[in-house]
Amino acid sequence: MSNSGSSASKPQMEASASIYTKFGLSIYDLWVLTISNIFAWRCRTGAVLLPFYKQHIGESAHLEIGVGTGYYPAASVHALAKTKLITLLDLNPTTLVHAQQRLAHAGYKGQIELLEHNVFQPLPARLSGKYDSVALFYVFHCLPGALPKKAADVFANIAPVLAPGAVVYGATILGAGVSHNWFGTRLMGIYNKKGIFGNVADSAEGLREALRESYEEWDVRIVGVVALFEARKPKGVGAKL
Repeated sequence: MSNSGSSASKPQMEASASIYTKFGLSIYDLWVLTISNIFAWRCRTGAVLLPFYKQHIGESAHLEIGVGTGYYPAASVHALAKTKLITLLDLNPTTLVHAQQRLAHAGYKGQIELLEHNVFQPLPARLSGKYDSVALFYVFHCLPGALPKKAADVFANIAPVLAPGAVVYGATILGAGVSHNWFGTRLMGIYNKKGIFGNVADSAEGLREALRESYEEWDVRIVGVVALFEARKPKGVGAKL
């Protein structure tokens, strides 16, 4: 396992990343993946998100962007049995170490690389063409700005590291064009006010626009107030992809 940053200076921590203290990580799975996903966002982790995650894992190298507690790769360790490399990318070093330890404890036998990096910045050139799967679960709604631009900017930075036939996939909580219940509305207000979320104007059509601009093949489906997306063949990066 190697731990490398994107540059000599560490990337600036955003509010959405700084909440992942040791205490925050200790309650994340219960609060976010169980209570919030069931009752606020109406998109269950076990029934919807985890199967979708497992479905698209690449066999050679996988890039996990925005790692949280490392729940998804750790819960998918059997599906990752053939995957030789997992790169965990996040702004928060505490989160990276926690996820790495959880994945190793779950029994993953391949190489784990940690990358402390801002997704709005180009990825290191050494990663070019390396990954056959890239996951972005609950990343876009935590980023500042609005769809489609913030997603298109991230997709542009991801494109150079994709191997031929690679899939980019993930999920994001929408703020516009969906019907939030009372609980979800309350959480949305609190999280956006604190800078934990930045998704008030994020809509499914904004996500579709970013995908349409960035990929030849893509799909979006909505469960509750969560958009699940997958995409292949990035535009402008060569026909081989």
